[in-house]
Amino acid sequence: MTLRLNFADRLALAALLLAAVAAAAGLLVSGLYRDTAEGVRQARAADLVTLLVAVPALALGLWRARQGSAGGRLVAIAALGYLAYSYAIFAFSVVINPLTPVHIAILGLQPGRSSWQYVAWTTRPSIALRCSGSRDETTGGFLILVAVLFALLWLSQIAGAITSGQLPTSVSDLNLPTSAVYVLDLAFALPLIALAAGWLIRRDRRGPASAVASLGFLIILGLSVLAIFAVDAAAGITVEVPPIAIFGVVIVTAALLLGFALTSSERETP
Repeated sequence: MTLRLNFADRLALAALLLAAVAAAAGLLVSGLYRDTAEGVRQARAADLVTLLVAVPALALGLWRARQGSAGGRLVAIAALGYLAYSYAIFAFSVVINPLTPVHIAILGLQPGRSSWQYVAWTTRPSIALRCSGSRDETTGGFLILVAVLFALLWLSQIAGAITSGQLPTSVSDLNLPTSAVYVLDLAFALPLIALAAGWLIRRDRRGPASAVASLGFLIILGLSVLAIFAVDAAAGITVEVPPIAIFGVVIVTAALLLGFALTSSERETP
């Protein structure tokens, strides 16, 4: 088991280094992205959050995990989950450019530590967090609310496109046939978040750890959405206030719940 953990951590470190290089290049190299104007802004917003949030969170999480911290391990898993999510979008939706092989490589380093595999990691007996009574119900309810609201939002957009024959603006502005966000959220991210919430509410031993990973993922993902709004605003594009407020509330709430959870984290056992 120790060899497997060390190998997994080496894969995570490789993903960290490649993500840092790719994000820095995306921000600094002019003309690198060949997408629509909106696509370029979204890619650079993602690069910004990857470089300033996801990479440092992964580095800190791996360092703390090496010291035996269960919370550190879960923060690393959350950051890896975000990298898998983000670079799946890059690999399938961003126009081929010199960084495409790097984007694919980062995604290829993820399967052992993200997607449905994260369930196995967060439910291992060696990763334990104390339950916190009524706070578990609050966290579980919050996660379910987020999962349901976003599932309804994406399904309503899909239904609207089916009935009208017109793509949502968020898709047509990128000159794409569909949205990778629909697929990733509805097939993976939202079911995992709902599963973690269900475990937490039922006081299942798997709940606290999986909920912590879900909260960390939501924070980084929410920051990436706010970064898109910020980049659009800097480009002179009008940005509506309600979405900013909604994501702001999600991020702040998730951060508070994550902080409470991490203060009760125990150490990993060998």
